[in-house]
Amino acid sequence: MSKKQHIQLNSDYDQNLGLIKKELGEGESFDVIVREFQVAGRKSALIGIDGLIKDDVLTWIMQSLFLLPDSQQDSIKSTLQTAIPYMELNSESNIDKLLSFVLSGSILLLTDGIKEVFVIDARTYPARNPEEAEIERVVRGSRDGFTETIVFNTALVRRRVRDPKLRIKMMGVGKRSKTDVCLCYIEDIADPDLVSTISSAIEGIEIDAVPMAEKAVEELIVPGNWWNPFPRVRYTERPDVAAAHLFEGHVLVMVDTSPSVIIAPATYFHHVQHAEEYRQNPMVGSY
Repeated sequence: MSKKQHIQLNSDYDQNLGLIKKELGEGESFDVIVREFQVAGRKSALIGIDGLIKDDVLTWIMQSLFLLPDSQQDSIKSTLQTAIPYMELNSESNIDKLLSFVLSGSILLLTDGIKEVFVIDARTYPARNPEEAEIERVVRGSRDGFTETIVFNTALVRRRVRDPKLRIKMMGVGKRSKTDVCLCYIEDIADPDLVSTISSAIEGIEIDAVPMAEKAVEELIVPGNWWNPFPRVRYTERPDVAAAHLFEGHVLVMVDTSPSVIIAPATYFHHVQHAEEYRQNPMVGSY
């Protein structure tokens, strides 16, 4: 375990800023952005990663901070909490968590005299528009499909499953990559033991990174010898197929950077199904 995981920031602005700069490699990595300025008469800094943050949100936040009068410096923490015009705002003092936040696209706000750092979730990722999956095309049906951005994928599922019992649990996998892995299920339909087993397997993964995304996660959560020629899980890139399986009690595993979603558990009959079958009445069938 890295020693920096136990480091808690203090109210020394210069020490906190120097530590974060050192850990992020500021000055060596060109995309690490550090903008220092004054907020209500106190030294402050915004830290982010170029290409992962929304520039318009960053400009909007800075404009709001510049308007704060010096007279409010005695209650600077509460002032900042009300002055920042953004909904997704949290505070954190653990250095390891702060590094994970900024490397995933959040903006950090450091202010002198406050030991906690404000975390503004203004991330944005390079992404493509949802398009129909090449390997699961249909004559009739929706033309959208999962993408490599996990937040887009959860939104596509939410659009089809407007059930308050839908649970989307986010976890991180990989000591270095810290890849986002999402467990998705309907609470009162899915088997609690199945959910617990898969969740524990994901949380127990000990690996530096998952470069092969969903395939690496599958191999880590369903280990052991498997002599059956049919896979133990099913993959899909179609949101409608994923939603249909949720209503049947299945669990979805989404991995950031991959458009393929894992459906578990799966039997032989799940592998011979196709999205077209949900919209066509077969003339004949074999059983």
